[in-house]
Amino acid sequence: MSISFYISLTTAVITAVFTVIIFVRDRGRRRKHLLMWGAGMALYSLSTFAQAYLFVSFNEWIFKAWYWAGALVVALWLGQGSVFLLVRKGNRAMISFYFVLISSIIGLAVIGTSGVDSSVYRAGVDMTEQYRDIFTATGGAKTARTVLAIVLNSYGTLMLVGGAAYSASVFWRKRILPNRMWGNVLIAGGGMLPAMGGVLVLLGNPAFKYIGQLLGGLLIFAGFLAATKRKR
Repeated sequence: MSISFYISLTTAVITAVFTVIIFVRDRGRRRKHLLMWGAGMALYSLSTFAQAYLFVSFNEWIFKAWYWAGALVVALWLGQGSVFLLVRKGNRAMISFYFVLISSIIGLAVIGTSGVDSSVYRAGVDMTEQYRDIFTATGGAKTARTVLAIVLNSYGTLMLVGGAAYSASVFWRKRILPNRMWGNVLIAGGGMLPAMGGVLVLLGNPAFKYIGQLLGGLLIFAGFLAATKRKR
């Protein structure tokens, strides 16, 4: 079994534990930023578990879950957590949430109805190298899937990384709440690592991408803990 399989499985287990911790931390208070971060971590775990499974076997719905969660919506929900944390005035945060929710449903419908050809699946091969061949959609359906992936990933990453970087700069300039400043620095760094998957592959080993996913999940969660740490 390849090292990428074990890294993906480890990432799935660790982020699943993080998901539980985030929801326990909320303790039924329904704080919107924690609920969004918890949902985002759950999607992170789902996508990496599906990724590990697809290294050894193929299932149409696990394949679609991998693409929907990992390529379309995980950054959206993590980024929405940052929006709820930063935007407290007016209804802009809720408008953003409705965009995230509706986009996720549209993405689910598009991917759920997309045709696949399991005969071209190759066990042990990175999904990013073969998913285009597995999807059978052409023309408008293929374009819709591609546009969704680009737009939703870009928006989610911008909200997560950009929001964290902006927040960290505010706390640094005001010289207040250093835990929130460093927490947001960690979130920004963690959000960048999974987004740079293609760049990491260029370093010479496909496993670097999966290491980036693992470290990204660890940094994001560490940032959440630091940024939401209560003052004594």
